[in-house]
Amino acid sequence: LQGEAVPASLLAVARAGAGVNNIPVAEYGKQGIVVFNTPGANANAVKELVLAAMLLAARGVLPGIAYAQSLGQMSDSAAMHQLLEKEKARFAGGELRGKTLGIVGLGAIGAMVADMALALGMKVLGFDPVLSVDAAWRLSNAVQRMENLPTLLARADYVSLHVPALDATRHLINAGTLGQMKAGAV
Repeated sequence: LQGEAVPASLLAVARAGAGVNNIPVAEYGKQGIVVFNTPGANANAVKELVLAAMLLAARGVLPGIAYAQSLGQMSDSAAMHQLLEKEKARFAGGELRGKTLGIVGLGAIGAMVADMALALGMKVLGFDPVLSVDAAWRLSNAVQRMENLPTLLARADYVSLHVPALDATRHLINAGTLGQMKAGAV
């Protein structure tokens, strides 16, 4: 939206989600256009997408699909079946139960992701240097609070980020922080 011409009839701009980082708030304010957001409105949808991403990563679903597609059209279904039975173990992956999820940002979405992971039998670590009192009340006491990002990254099998796109959070994950993650982490 930055720098785009807007019609004079535009009175307000709403953004689904917590931030307004992709809306030129100051520019619109000068034009009398009200800007608002809807914190938490899409929290459940994001939580479900996080689960889908973790399942896809844990189970090797996408590499399995790519492998099956790479076989092309085999006319002999018995041979195809035999080949797939032989090769499917390569894509079995592992379970989420017992793994550790590190959550960076424990607001509405992060708390819902934490609850979901706990219900799946995962251990949950959380890091949020600006956690509000209200957010802390929503958070399960089973979430282990990490003092800093490097500690969370070193202990987590999976990491999920739920922070707004601000100058302070840009490049939060970079070559240096990726180097702090445990081997095989997602």
